[in-house]
Amino acid sequence: MNYRLLALDLDGTLLNSQKQITPKTREALAWAAARGVHVVLSTGRIVGEAAEFAREICCEDRMVTAGGAAIATASDERILESWAMPCEIGAQAVAAVQNLPVRVMIYVGDKIFINPFSDRDFIQNYRVEGFHANKVVLDDIAGTIRARELDVTKVYAIGAQEDLDRALETIRTLPDITITSSGSDNFEVMPAGVDKGTALVRLGEMLGVAPEEMIAIGDSDNDAAMLRAVGMPVAMGNADSALKQLARYVTADCDHDGVAQAVYHLLG
Repeated sequence: MNYRLLALDLDGTLLNSQKQITPKTREALAWAAARGVHVVLSTGRIVGEAAEFAREICCEDRMVTAGGAAIATASDERILESWAMPCEIGAQAVAAVQNLPVRVMIYVGDKIFINPFSDRDFIQNYRVEGFHANKVVLDDIAGTIRARELDVTKVYAIGAQEDLDRALETIRTLPDITITSSGSDNFEVMPAGVDKGTALVRLGEMLGVAPEEMIAIGDSDNDAAMLRAVGMPVAMGNADSALKQLARYVTADCDHDGVAQAVYHLLG
């Protein structure tokens, strides 16, 4: 198969454990792009964060962001298409988690709403310019969502499992949502039927690339739909075992240039 598109998750895939893109990986992606392959980012991060990393590599301007809830551009950080939960469903999901001792990120358009508890931690431990430039700190996020009648594209929470489970007891009762995660210490709430796979297929339509002509590389549960959607699903060496079972090829881990290895193996 002549693969024409390469979709890349960020954390644990394109980025190593130090949240960096290595020179070997940059070189491999430039090599792929020079061969006419569409290199696209497909990440759970908001457009402002994803754009920072897009500027470091040879890739398409259009990318999948917010875990598949949006297709956006890196050059001007503009959302082209998005899918959201109804206001009240999003507000209830937020209300279930916003007052617990966990860090929350509530995706609303191209902004992230966070509470003061989360902001104190993110200021010290999360130094991504695109995140802080687009954050909005609120005491009552759910109340603001209801008052402004805002639609939520994603609810993300990270913390102790017991606290996450408390929130999920309520969230799992809500209609028309999908719950995934990018690790054992977090969960993501998305609109039903919205995931990286669905968004990637839509982006492929924009670029004139069929799903069977795509390679997708990921490492966690929120990448599963993307791997299922494409012709060549690839799991990182650091991926969880369930994701590896979906893959046709398992590459090296993110600290040993797994993306570069997969690029040369599958496109060489």
